[in-house]
Amino acid sequence: MASLLLEQQEKLRRVVDDWCLQSSDLLSHLHGNSGSFSCYNTSSSSDPIHLHVEPIDDLADVLSIIESENVGVSKFLIVVSHDCLEISRLSQMAKKNLYQQLLLFGHRRGPQEVLLEGEPQKAFGESLSLFVQLYETVDEMTHLVVNLLLQLNAVYSNHERSTRPLNSFRTINLRTVLELLGEGLSVLILLDEIVRQNGNIKSHLSLFARMLSKVKLEVKTFGVALDDLDFLDQVVENLQRLFALGFFERLVRADSPLSASLNHVMCNKKLLDAFSSCFYEGCSEILLRLDSWKELPMDRLKIIHVLALLLFSLYASGDAPNKKILKLLSDLLEKLPLIYIGGIKVFLFEILQTKYPKGFSAWLSALEVSKDYILIQKNYLIHLNKLYLRDWQVIRDALSCWAVSFQSSMHPLSEIQNEDWLRLLLKQILQGVVLAERLHVLVVSMLDLHASLEVPLKREKMKSLCHMIVSLKVIGNIFQMRGASIVQSLPHIINIIQLDIEQLILPSKVKLQSEVAKGTQASKLGFFSSLARGSKDMDTKLMDSLSLVLMSLQILGGGGSTKRQLIFSVAQDALQSIGELDVDFFRIRKLMSKFQNVSNFQSIITECVDCSFLYWRREMAQTWLSMLYMDDSKSTWIQYVLDAFSDGLWLLKLCNVDKLTLKFYEQDIVNALRNEIVTPLCRDIEADLRLHVHSTHLKGSVFVNPTKTGVRNLSWYVRMKPLRLPFMYIDVKLLVEMYLHIVFYGHSVMPNYDHKIYSEMRHLGELKYALELDALHHIERSLCPDFDIGNFFDKLEIFSARYSYIIMKQVLIENDFDGQHKKNLRIISADHVASDISMHGLKSLSLVSNLVLDFINRMLTDLNELLQHDAEVDLSMNNIGFSTLGISLQQGDLRYALRKLSIGDHELSHLEQVQSIVTRLGNVLGLLRITAAGCAHYFRNNSWSQARYSSDMSFSECCKMLGLSNDTIVLGSIVDETLTKHQQDDIIKPLSFFISFFSQKLQNRSLCECKDFFKVITDVIANMVDSRVHKEKLLRDYESSSEFNYDGFTMGVAFLLKVLGQDRSFDELNWFDSTKQKFDAVPLPEDTKRASEKSTAGSSGAISSFMLWRQSPSTLPEVNTNKGLDTRTRYQKVLEHFECTLKIARTIMT
Repeated sequence: MASLLLEQQEKLRRVVDDWCLQSSDLLSHLHGNSGSFSCYNTSSSSDPIHLHVEPIDDLADVLSIIESENVGVSKFLIVVSHDCLEISRLSQMAKKNLYQQLLLFGHRRGPQEVLLEGEPQKAFGESLSLFVQLYETVDEMTHLVVNLLLQLNAVYSNHERSTRPLNSFRTINLRTVLELLGEGLSVLILLDEIVRQNGNIKSHLSLFARMLSKVKLEVKTFGVALDDLDFLDQVVENLQRLFALGFFERLVRADSPLSASLNHVMCNKKLLDAFSSCFYEGCSEILLRLDSWKELPMDRLKIIHVLALLLFSLYASGDAPNKKILKLLSDLLEKLPLIYIGGIKVFLFEILQTKYPKGFSAWLSALEVSKDYILIQKNYLIHLNKLYLRDWQVIRDALSCWAVSFQSSMHPLSEIQNEDWLRLLLKQILQGVVLAERLHVLVVSMLDLHASLEVPLKREKMKSLCHMIVSLKVIGNIFQMRGASIVQSLPHIINIIQLDIEQLILPSKVKLQSEVAKGTQASKLGFFSSLARGSKDMDTKLMDSLSLVLMSLQILGGGGSTKRQLIFSVAQDALQSIGELDVDFFRIRKLMSKFQNVSNFQSIITECVDCSFLYWRREMAQTWLSMLYMDDSKSTWIQYVLDAFSDGLWLLKLCNVDKLTLKFYEQDIVNALRNEIVTPLCRDIEADLRLHVHSTHLKGSVFVNPTKTGVRNLSWYVRMKPLRLPFMYIDVKLLVEMYLHIVFYGHSVMPNYDHKIYSEMRHLGELKYALELDALHHIERSLCPDFDIGNFFDKLEIFSARYSYIIMKQVLIENDFDGQHKKNLRIISADHVASDISMHGLKSLSLVSNLVLDFINRMLTDLNELLQHDAEVDLSMNNIGFSTLGISLQQGDLRYALRKLSIGDHELSHLEQVQSIVTRLGNVLGLLRITAAGCAHYFRNNSWSQARYSSDMSFSECCKMLGLSNDTIVLGSIVDETLTKHQQDDIIKPLSFFISFFSQKLQNRSLCECKDFFKVITDVIANMVDSRVHKEKLLRDYESSSEFNYDGFTMGVAFLLKVLGQDRSFDELNWFDSTKQKFDAVPLPEDTKRASEKSTAGSSGAISSFMLWRQSPSTLPEVNTNKGLDTRTRYQKVLEHFECTLKIARTIMT
């Protein structure tokens, strides 16, 4: 006992320590103390709250910063920056709310699914708000692009520029504005590409327009308001016109409504050359760092931006690109033919081919690249394989070093503003962003190309891709864990970058202020010697430069919002356009790139670690989980793989797909986990336990070849925390325990009677796998293997005669009818019933209540008929019974008048039949009580999971969270309904139900002959007592065993008295007390008086009844054959036993 208590205490201590560690980790995260982080396998996607921060500023506040006395400079920055900011805002909004939603519009579970008539129209109507937003975004973006083009046309105009600061520009270099213009154009191109790839958009729109035209013809029939219908018709017409023209073509076509505004732009040769130059410079820089550690997260997207600028310039000019551009395009298409943006697969060559007019097909052939898309993909896959072989090991090493370094960075709160630590954190953030971007590009490209080209993946590469997915999720998890620390440090990191940029600008500020103060020409100091065109022009350039420098410094003095970054970049472009200032603009651009990445790192990381693309490769779930199961050292990867595939659920919910598609994908994830992890784990653990236990009994170890079976520690999988999915929790340990309970209980390998083997398996499971296996109930040996409780209820007529009910032991004993004195009589108890239910289920007991009702009804009918035939013979209390017996003493023996009465065979047969009917009824009621108790035992034995995993959730919710089958969830809901109605125990109706049922039934049914049942029953008891004392078989048909037992009879009497409402009438007879008084009045002979006093002391009256009740006799008292006790004493004991048993039975009925 002491050792057990110590063991329980140790378990409790471990649980408390575990929770203390987790609580301290949570508190440290909340307070920003990143000094200690748990190594638990937690999932960042399962956290209820995600902290996302980024610097923000109100646009009006930012624009007010650049207002100065130099009105020309301020006006130029405000006008140009406003359009750029709006284009950037619409681009981010389209990326968030349009790209993926349009790509998945009309998506179904599979292409083989046939839509019913009206389903496309319904789908388009439900997504009408999406297309309205699309139309508004395209329309607003088009007007912004046109407006910005007109402004750039004015800036790059060949006419004499008299406005400031344009008259100060030496060479115009507005690269930031041009890239933002390209971003706006790229939005239109990408939306065109999505509409082209998803044919459901145009087809559903066409069907919806046809339906709308029919509705307009029958407006009254459909009950639609005419104004609403006209508005809807206008929206559909605008969408059809927009889709027919194309978003990008609508901007550049000659018959476009915007062509008049763009005529001047298309004639501006200088502006179009600037577009080509921007493409060449931007694309050249990106290609130099592509597929290297210098590649930035936005580089591939910027290629689309500058390519859109090139397309527009070629459209506008109508000329073929020069050789330098063609060579760069060839290099680009060879090195990067595919770009994946927000789930969109973009072929660069296809964009060039589809967006160009037919007249440009000639120069496209000059590109030294293949026009075969299949060959392009194959070549790119070969290139990716080379990158994989070259960089994968380097990436793994870099990731390991980064993860250790990033998580081990310790700093007290007092040193959070330490510059060295902040620069280290900045470096770690940027390293994590670059690693996540490289892994994301590599895994997305390889998976897509292998699937598109149907090239099988080798096992080693499959493992590597799984490792990449896990690495992405690990990176996201680390950033989530360090989120509070980074957020606290982010303003200080931004301030450090701003200070670095200021250090590059401040020298120019000092020199410019000095020149303006002196009022001398810049040529004397050699600072503006290259810009000297006269004193007036020089003063203007000095003032414009100084204004731009002061504005830039003022912008850097605030937060690091995107608006400030963009305006600052435009100001730097304007400053660079004025002349050759002594400012390292290239260095400033690199710092601004860092600035953008670190201020927006959370959005970049979220996008990089998003694995929603795995929805299109969901068949990989089974493959990867199967590989993880074969390598127990990677058991912690399972949660990350599930998180990766669960990202597809967020994609489907974001795109508002139908519930059936969502449900199917959830089922795919659960089935993959169940088939590849849970089921093999259950079988392997079962085989391992059986192997160890049976090898011991076989006196020798079973030979195992580890080269074939492998050596794995399966306990790693069992000790995992419950796996988290967005829609359920899956506790692998609990599922294994449930499986072993089912298999160990009914498996043919382990006999049910062999408790020792099961106990050894259970103990080994606890020691080796920490499984909590309960001792299940096994079938008792006293029962035959073919025992079925349902058969007894099917044959109640036979059962009620073959078995006798013992009320105190709560068992049924088989009668020895043939008088052979069997040594092993069948015994039925509650434990036997529980074992039978465990093997055969509750289905066999579904009709028990109906069968018992029919049996009781037949017994009542038979009893009424019997008493009706018995009316000719007066068996009432006035003629027979101990209360009127004449007792005389003849030669020392008691003789009762009952033995001298002239009661023939006919009268005795009626007494026998009454006793038989009542006894059989009581035996069936006893069987009903035992069965109800057995059901309770069964539910208790199977409530182990509820006892250890108590929850306020319903059974159906628990089943769903545990990942059980749909059938089990349905059963759980049935149990919930049953519990709600408080009918859990109504599988077997209680005795109160039968009493209430027949009491109400007998009120409408005439059983006249049963009205005096309470009188008749006393005569039956008198005969039974007499038969017990003298061991005479007065009942010819009711054969008894060697041991008389009348508990079934008393159960039947108590039930009938309750149903007939004769309880009080029977009590008023006071039959037992009056009979005992008659016995007490008879004097005893002197030679037996002393012996009688010793045995009968305290046995009379109420005290006798109380003592017998306290003793709780299980069977009728045996007849004492000692000579010291006379027949009267034996009568008294048997009578008192009847009284005690009847009191118990009546208490049960109450």
